[in-house]
Amino acid sequence: MVSIVCDPAAPPCWSSADHVYPELPARYYLALERRLGVRLPAARPFAPLLAARPDRFSALVEQLRVDGWLSGLTIAAITATSWPQRKDYSVDRFTEVAHLVAERQRVRVQLLIVGGQHSDGMSVVSSSGSSRVSVLHLGGVPADDLVDLFPRCGLVIGNDTGLTHLAALARMPDGSGPPVVGLYARHSHSKWRTGWPHHHAVATDFSDRMHQGDLCPVRDVIGEAACADLSAITPALLARSCTDLLMEGSR
Repeated sequence: MVSIVCDPAAPPCWSSADHVYPELPARYYLALERRLGVRLPAARPFAPLLAARPDRFSALVEQLRVDGWLSGLTIAAITATSWPQRKDYSVDRFTEVAHLVAERQRVRVQLLIVGGQHSDGMSVVSSSGSSRVSVLHLGGVPADDLVDLFPRCGLVIGNDTGLTHLAALARMPDGSGPPVVGLYARHSHSKWRTGWPHHHAVATDFSDRMHQGDLCPVRDVIGEAACADLSAITPALLARSCTDLLMEGSR
């Protein structure tokens, strides 16, 4: 038996045999094992799935279906973020990605821009699109509705944020659902992924260095000048990754 000891404020999580556990995205919090007296998963996947309701649509999904959405290739782009200056890919770039995917796939794309919570509740604001891409802005959508919505999309892309993690866990009861792509600039892309094979990452070189070295820019006091932002991930690069995933899923 190999024991695991981790202090969240300490450097990487090591086993008693001095080997790091690179697959554990939550390895900084493994001290909970000692506090709760339970073992966390040592291999993928790390988190349970949340099943959408197959026979009863949420009010949001029903409204979208009635209005002609969720037909063809629907892409959900999650723009919510806790740090807009550093972790927001932006509506414009997500829209450009949708246009590139539509062009390369030669299909019409319905793009859902999913924002965060708003004090005035849920808002559904339609905006006109081109002949290839239609755009709908969704804001303040409850998490229960999103668990129903995300599995009915063809692809989910999003900032490194809670709603993107939720999308990776939301599937149909049979386990089917779209590929989910999270965007990582500053932090290790392996730290926040769920471990499910449909949960992917497009990351900057800096993010990959954080992954390879098991580092954190905050904990390890890495200067701001050395950190990257999402501008390093161009819409063309992201669209190419998304197209590859869609083609792989269609085989």
